[in-house]
Amino acid sequence: MNTCTTCLAVVLAALLGGCAARPDAAAGGDPIDVPGSGYHQIMGEIAADRGATAVAAEEFLNVAERSAEPEASRQAAGFAFENGYDALALRAARRWSQLEPEEPAVRTLLARLLVRRNDIAGATAEARRALGPAADRAEEDYDLFADELAGEGNAAGVTRVLTRLVAEAPASPALNMAMAAAALRSADLDLAETTARAAIAAGAADVALDRAHVIVARVLLARGERDAAAGHLRAQVEARPSLDLDLEYVSMLAAADRPAEALARLAVIRDRYGPEPEVRRLEAMVLLGSGDYQAAWERFNTLVDDPEYADEARFHLAELAVRDLRFDQALKLLGRIGEGAYLLAAQEAIARMAEAGGDVQSALQILDTMAERHPERAFDVARIRAAMLQRLKRDDEALAELDRVLRYRPDDADVLLARGALHEKLGRIEPALADMAAAVRLFPDSAIANNAYGYTLANRTRRQDEAARLVRRALEREPGNAAILDSYGWVLYRQHRLAEARSYLQLAHTLLPDPEVAAHLGEVLWQQGEREAARRLWDDALEKAPQSQPLLDTMARFAGGARD
Repeated sequence: MNTCTTCLAVVLAALLGGCAARPDAAAGGDPIDVPGSGYHQIMGEIAADRGATAVAAEEFLNVAERSAEPEASRQAAGFAFENGYDALALRAARRWSQLEPEEPAVRTLLARLLVRRNDIAGATAEARRALGPAADRAEEDYDLFADELAGEGNAAGVTRVLTRLVAEAPASPALNMAMAAAALRSADLDLAETTARAAIAAGAADVALDRAHVIVARVLLARGERDAAAGHLRAQVEARPSLDLDLEYVSMLAAADRPAEALARLAVIRDRYGPEPEVRRLEAMVLLGSGDYQAAWERFNTLVDDPEYADEARFHLAELAVRDLRFDQALKLLGRIGEGAYLLAAQEAIARMAEAGGDVQSALQILDTMAERHPERAFDVARIRAAMLQRLKRDDEALAELDRVLRYRPDDADVLLARGALHEKLGRIEPALADMAAAVRLFPDSAIANNAYGYTLANRTRRQDEAARLVRRALEREPGNAAILDSYGWVLYRQHRLAEARSYLQLAHTLLPDPEVAAHLGEVLWQQGEREAARRLWDDALEKAPQSQPLLDTMARFAGGARD
């Protein structure tokens, strides 16, 4: 859209006919100016030009809700969505869908926004309307729609939507492979493997067949069957060699902690396909993971001028420079990272280095500048800024950052949990519990949300039975998660079930020798009369984490504080 042309047209329209919306304040009173859509359009465009994206999104929504033109709603929905104002985008998209009910683009946008709210029924209904009548759908339609959903963070929600669509079109290879990939992302390993193996058995085409085999291998890896994962891909590479499949095989070897074999295979790949950038990139990553930092530095340096991998190479080179305490060089490398996937991480790293050096003002300014120059990442920056403010013990400012995010993203469970944790830290228990309960209502199957809410209930209320149900639900979903095992052990302790609590806490401490887990386990040991064992555990943990406040608090309550 040409902003200047649009502004001129709107101004002319306002001059010629914009005075129609001037109702009297009261009978016989002076007329009151009520801004029309032209005014809001101009204000939105001015705000957008000045980087005031929140104001612009609000103004464009005002236009959309006053206008019968679909283009106004399309603009409002697109602008709000691109800049992360999900609540405004949803309102604009719903208005757009009223004006253009058969437009696939608005139905796809609504499906994505509803997935973010975990409204699976609503998202599925919008998906069906986006795809059109079942008899008219082609594989390309499924492919395009699946690509739209692939980037959504709610992988479990995406999986459920795709599962419902697959039930209606079970023969669609595109839908089945998209569902398998989403299931893998959401850790539904059984569904991912079953679907991928079915595609293999059905004789999927070459590209889909490779994807199916990669998904099977990644499922095996996620289950801890590292050698089986590498072996599965090795068989495919030997049967149907290709560069992409060979690189996946190398990645599996590296994940199986077999770096020497991975590097040997890369040498074979170089001989077969040449020193392609993706080959050098993977070689650098394997070397980095194996601890050969000098060789990794050399390989990453061969990629700093590559258009696809330059930013990733600079980011890892900066990590290596920090490791060697070459901070100036790290800053130069990070500062050269341009637009793309690594920009936010690079700016966060620069800000963290300034913070570590005591220059807090510069650290916060770096984040502010990032948000101003890249408004589409402003909410991501706000989360980073809130975390920094908490580290600086500026908790009220951190809370304001999280409040701002939730104003426009009220269904963001991660931010709700972050704000709830901050409320709890500040002793504001009711708001903390309200935020955590909201997160659980939005995502009732989320292990993280159930665990956070249950643990806080156990610690801060007498609602121990409810706490136990929540944490048990979390544990059912992630039975090997040490943090959740710790929470469940702690809930059992609060219920005075010491023997059971000890069992779970010992397992948690074996998996995660964290000072807070040690504090919990030591408290149970103390209550069981094993005070020397508790002291030894606490002293051990204190040596590794002398600043751990939960550990220090526990020791002060039971053992009189740290011992010399």
